[in-house]
Amino acid sequence: MQHRIRELYLPLLKDRKTMLSSFLNLLQGYSAEQTVWTADLTYWMAGQEAAGTADPKWKTEQGYLCLHQELGVMPYYYYDKFWVAMPVYSPPIRLLQEQRGHEVIKQIVSLHGTLTEITRFLPTSCSTGCSKHYVESEEDLDLLVDILEHRRLLPINLDDYADRMAIWGEYGGIPSIGLPRTPLADLLTDWVGIENMSYLLADCESKIERVLDLLFEQEKPIIEAVCTLRPPLVHFPDNLSSDNLTSFYDRYMRDHHKQRLERLHDAGIKAAVHLDGTVAGLLPKLVAAGFDAIEAITPQPAGDLSLAEIDRLAGNEPVILWGGVPGVLFAPPYSWRDMASHIDKVLACWGDRSFVLGVADQVPPDGDIRFCRQISERVAQKNSAARRRFVKK
Repeated sequence: MQHRIRELYLPLLKDRKTMLSSFLNLLQGYSAEQTVWTADLTYWMAGQEAAGTADPKWKTEQGYLCLHQELGVMPYYYYDKFWVAMPVYSPPIRLLQEQRGHEVIKQIVSLHGTLTEITRFLPTSCSTGCSKHYVESEEDLDLLVDILEHRRLLPINLDDYADRMAIWGEYGGIPSIGLPRTPLADLLTDWVGIENMSYLLADCESKIERVLDLLFEQEKPIIEAVCTLRPPLVHFPDNLSSDNLTSFYDRYMRDHHKQRLERLHDAGIKAAVHLDGTVAGLLPKLVAAGFDAIEAITPQPAGDLSLAEIDRLAGNEPVILWGGVPGVLFAPPYSWRDMASHIDKVLACWGDRSFVLGVADQVPPDGDIRFCRQISERVAQKNSAARRRFVKK
């Protein structure tokens, strides 16, 4: 299968006429003929579905791709087959789930006790938040160790990846692949939450480290399966923010990132990491870790840094800055005039380095989706003007 994947994308490295070919050339360290424009539309689509205004075709993969084509966006984000790992628990572990109105109660039951998570759907924002994490105490942490010792991860969504990549290529896109979150991000997002984790690290650090070790060991078969497949790009869906993890990064996350990256790079696979919060603390650390791209970078007016500050912080390293367009600019009180001005600033500020223009983090449910097509047209105009200036020289 890996040979078929190479056959699919290697010819594109010589053809710089599409956003996809430019995207793959950027990953290989070459210059791009044109600006690549990506947008995660799934949040906006969920809002349309909740409002009863969604096109039923969007639920199919082909309909999803057609929507991107209509909007002039390179297809990349797709979550039905995003995750490449599935947890499997051996007896006596049991999984229970119950829905009560907008709440979903999940329980993991072992012989020694039960861990419970409660999430709630918020209709106003069309989003889901966690109101109770599985692990809130040292006793819960002990139970988590017992549960993880009865768990393994199995590879999924890899067998048909080459076929899907061929289909997506017809629409000028490439399907994203999401590795398991690295251990600290997994613990934070799926089990503990930032407040509980901070207290537990202070009170029982050795037990936290035991959990991180278990998570790291369990991901190894998944990494090997991906390395056998050898897709052009994989995603670290760690959902990082400098506000939460800067002080923890060097001790608890850096080595896991670097070990993963070393194995992936040995297999010829590029890697992007999802940094969708504040930027200042983590950006230089992620650059130093060796990521090929840092995705969902959010500048002002939504983020903590200006476009120029982000450019300086990334330095002269060949990392791809991916993002630059805050999702808030799609919604009131911002107008197309505000968005157009911001797009021009991104192109001017980041135009001399490797970058992918992208929404950071998603187009919101109340966003004006017409902006996507208008951004595509504006970028095309800028690309055409740049080529004319190059020819004149």
